[in-house]
Amino acid sequence: MKKTQSRKSRRENWENFADGSGDADDLTIAPYLSSAEVCQRFASPKKKKRAADDASDDFFDATDLWNKGAEGYRRDRRAAKAQKGRGRRAAVDAENADSNADINKGGKKSEKNPTSAVAPSKSVKTEKNGKKGRGARFDAAAQAEAPEPRQRSKRNKNVGSEPGDRGDSVGLRVVGGLFRGTKLEYGGDRRVRPMKERVREAIFNLLGQDVRGKHVVDLFGGTGALTFEAISRGAVSATTLEIHFPTARIARRNIEILEEKIPGTAAKIELTTTDVYFWGRKLAATDPNAPAPNSPIESLSQATLPNDVPWLVFCSPPYDFFVDREGETLELLQTLRDRAPEGSIFVVESDDRFDFDLLEVEIPPKKRRSYPPAEVGIFRV
Repeated sequence: MKKTQSRKSRRENWENFADGSGDADDLTIAPYLSSAEVCQRFASPKKKKRAADDASDDFFDATDLWNKGAEGYRRDRRAAKAQKGRGRRAAVDAENADSNADINKGGKKSEKNPTSAVAPSKSVKTEKNGKKGRGARFDAAAQAEAPEPRQRSKRNKNVGSEPGDRGDSVGLRVVGGLFRGTKLEYGGDRRVRPMKERVREAIFNLLGQDVRGKHVVDLFGGTGALTFEAISRGAVSATTLEIHFPTARIARRNIEILEEKIPGTAAKIELTTTDVYFWGRKLAATDPNAPAPNSPIESLSQATLPNDVPWLVFCSPPYDFFVDREGETLELLQTLRDRAPEGSIFVVESDDRFDFDLLEVEIPPKKRRSYPPAEVGIFRV
């Protein structure tokens, strides 16, 4: 049985072979040679030339295999491929730079001497022939991968005045009081423009205990969030007006949600689907001392509000109404101020286009707040 050579003897055979004194037929040193070294030592002249052109072993040192093992061999091959890749990319970049320089140089010459003909560069020729060069291919790939420029969105501060648009359904809830945390429905119609929760909470923090014992008049009710917040914080009753029928149906469903939590809540809220400006003209024409209507027909022809308790009036229309229907809005507020019992409170929310001096009332500085884009003013009568 032939005895296997030890590692030391194989190393000695390799050293002898490297010096030229070893036996060329000794196969014990074959595992320590690369393919290029084997071809260089034993192959024919043609194969020796092919081995010299072998790209995968140009950067390989055969003696490193003994010292580094298989892992060192793989690491050297990876380094060789990475170096070749960097050289290839550098050559492409240099070619693109040269072609751009030729084009720019030709353009400058043509400006100085318009009659002189500029020789087209290589990339121009390829484009005329219908073939794109390597640099053009890279430019096309870069343009395809580049994301589209992001358009800057406009400030959407008048969403309540945009007809027909439908936004995301935001989560509405009652902030404080008996119904604190109760979720309310909202369909997402932008014409409704529900007041932001932080603004609603800030307004009721400014009102404090003044909400208790009041009759709420919500002129532009929407989903009824302001009405429900006031009822939750101690208001005794409410009149809510809304012209948009789908939104009025949502408000009725919200009333049913509150009724399930505390029975008797629905009896405190009167929801009327009508044009608030038309309702205001009826209120101005109605005798405040007249008895309550006895029939539905009389109730349609009159607009009444209780006179025995102070009011808490909310005027939070679409912001464009303070511009497009400014006169009607001011007339409506003036009618309510003339009819309001003593101690009534008015809360007006607009944007920065409305001048609060047009109300002709004194608003304390602490009751005049800005919650961009909303502007809030609170005053007593």
